[in-house]
Amino acid sequence: MAEKKSTISGNTEILTDANIKKEYNAIRRMFRSVKDDDSDKMKLLERIIEEVAFQKIAMKAAKADMIKNGLQTTTKNASQKFVKENPAVQTYDKYARSYASNMKTLIDMLPPKQKKEISRIMQLRGDD
Repeated sequence: MAEKKSTISGNTEILTDANIKKEYNAIRRMFRSVKDDDSDKMKLLERIIEEVAFQKIAMKAAKADMIKNGLQTTTKNASQKFVKENPAVQTYDKYARSYASNMKTLIDMLPPKQKKEISRIMQLRGDD
């Protein structure tokens, strides 16, 4: 099966397996100290990390599309012309909601010391 790609001006590829894997590895590093004595918890953790990595890259692709094409598009239907919302806006919104929920779940699964560090970082960024 061929890899699906989302391209933005200048052939910048965003939604690729390589970018998803890179994001997965970045998130997974936060959980290095989590002991895998509970295999069910580790399986759940892996699934959530995979999903969050995909969601983040999908949101980046949607955001790039919104930047390039705007928040609204003009659609022509026979002799009628009307403005509608760019589909990337709905995609971004849908993924952002589940991304936030999944990130909260991941943060709750972090060891206490790392949870405190992540909370401080989120406060500095304004992600309360």
